[in-house]
Amino acid sequence: MHTRLNPVALVTGAAGGIGAACARSLATYASGGLIMVDSDEAALSATADALPSPPERVSTLAFDAADPEAWKRAQNFIRTQYGRLDWAVAGVDAERRLEGAALPRATLGVANAVTQLMKDNLQGGTVVLALSAHAAKVDALLQLVRVAAKEGAAHKVRVNAVLSGTVESALWRRDPDFTTLIGEARDEIGALNHIAAHSIPLVRCGASQDILRLVRLLLSDDSAVSGATLAVDASPPL
Repeated sequence: MHTRLNPVALVTGAAGGIGAACARSLATYASGGLIMVDSDEAALSATADALPSPPERVSTLAFDAADPEAWKRAQNFIRTQYGRLDWAVAGVDAERRLEGAALPRATLGVANAVTQLMKDNLQGGTVVLALSAHAAKVDALLQLVRVAAKEGAAHKVRVNAVLSGTVESALWRRDPDFTTLIGEARDEIGALNHIAAHSIPLVRCGASQDILRLVRLLLSDDSAVSGATLAVDASPPL
């Protein structure tokens, strides 16, 4: 994770569940600042106050991540206060399930909004969608990630997704096992780069694979993977 000077990170859905876990995990690495977004202002503030190792600058923005007008205000705030954005994690967990087109609208809204903040970075940026398998339709998510990755590529912005929780789908079972890829590539970064090079859309990881560790790997500039969706059977400690 220490591949950038004072990186600035943003996490949506940061008041609880996957988003809060990612915010706690990234707080140690986001030395340039951490921006936490959620519609639940009280819970968001409580989560921010409870960060075990917060960076010097932490901002909480209470708004609906699916609201494009709210994102315009957030973009202005981030440009003014932070100047740029390096990492973004969009967290949606099972307890806050979004029906129909709401999940694609919210996640694409995040990807589009943060891409605008990352595109002027010399090194670009990275977006990871950290979702509960129970809150997402696999086929729609795969397409969403591919589209967002393709649009972000022109601005050096990589987009990937990590799903936690068991998903029963023949599509998962047809793809290579992540632990086998690690053995062949010798390490996790090599396995992720193998996924990118061979356009493997979906990998099912064993319970020993920590979702937070995968999020950090995908955010790292050491990995070139984009457009991939990784699945983790084990949920992170929230």
